[in-house]
Amino acid sequence: MGLPWYVGYFEGKHWLTNIDYTQEDIRKVIEAALDLKRKFRSRVPTPYLKGKTLFMLFYNRSLRTRNSFEAGMFQLGGHAHFLSPNDVYTPTLPEDMEPYKTEAIRDVARVLSRYGDGIAIRIYGDAAKWHIGRGHRVIEEFAKWAEIPVLNMEDDVYHPFQALADIMAVLEVMPKIQGKKFVVSYAYSGGLKPLAVPQSVTLIAAMFGAEVVLAHPPGFELQDHIIQKAKELADQYGGSFTITNNMEEAFEGAAVVYPKAWSPKGFFPPYNSSVDKEGAKEYQKKFKDWIVTMDLLEKSGKPYYMHCGPADRGQEVTDEVLDSYEKSLYFQEAENRLHVQKAVMAMVMGSRFQEF
Repeated sequence: MGLPWYVGYFEGKHWLTNIDYTQEDIRKVIEAALDLKRKFRSRVPTPYLKGKTLFMLFYNRSLRTRNSFEAGMFQLGGHAHFLSPNDVYTPTLPEDMEPYKTEAIRDVARVLSRYGDGIAIRIYGDAAKWHIGRGHRVIEEFAKWAEIPVLNMEDDVYHPFQALADIMAVLEVMPKIQGKKFVVSYAYSGGLKPLAVPQSVTLIAAMFGAEVVLAHPPGFELQDHIIQKAKELADQYGGSFTITNNMEEAFEGAAVVYPKAWSPKGFFPPYNSSVDKEGAKEYQKKFKDWIVTMDLLEKSGKPYYMHCGPADRGQEVTDEVLDSYEKSLYFQEAENRLHVQKAVMAMVMGSRFQEF
């Protein structure tokens, strides 16, 4: 039996952000993911990465990310090796080196390259010292030195695989989203959360030509380079991009709403001289009314509801919406994490010339 077309399609490439690729490239990923999803549900074996190893370095804990990558590698015939910074000398940037506590990323990346076939990293928040962009720098440093593909399992700027799962879920229920209103909105949480999801979802919705509306209270602006890129993608792919500070206004007439908590960047470096977690939490408390209820969705015309998970019940969204809203894509997005990640792993870690 021959290999499917997508195995080795992007052989040897890193996957750090979706904007490193074109809309056509992303469509190829979704096409591959749909094939893998069908095979998974039919229990068709897919040993396309037989004998290959993915090293997963988790600076942050995870349910969906760890289990979807680990299960995905197993289903592709390979092995996912879990690494915690607590179990090794922590791989770190040059300015943070401490003898007998850390190890240079340039060394770790090159060693792991001689042991296996891919390196996946998740780092943000406390692990990145709440210096926005530092987590992404760590992943870029791995990519600079690794001789095998590096995959971004979420940093403090981007969450590419979540956005891939999201756009796949949308396209499954709405094959053409160009010209449709797609709202990426802040929703309240008492915790501190990175910018990665809203930024990545905003970018991929713009890449697919949606009429993207970013809604958030003052102080919750995304990074300037993300806003600029979203505008460029909207122009390139025939969509639009606007920003509002009114949640209800944004939801009105939307086809898709994606309300998600993130923290105000002005309380953290490089936008602030120091890390002010308590100040950020106090500021967030002013916006507890940014919550998704069944009444809000019904008044808005019953758009599709999305969230990356885990959603903070009673803060970001009510139980009623998560448990019974008929147009919720919440669990479909979670399921699709498995399939898009398998697709990308097969595409970058696989070889067109291997035997099946």
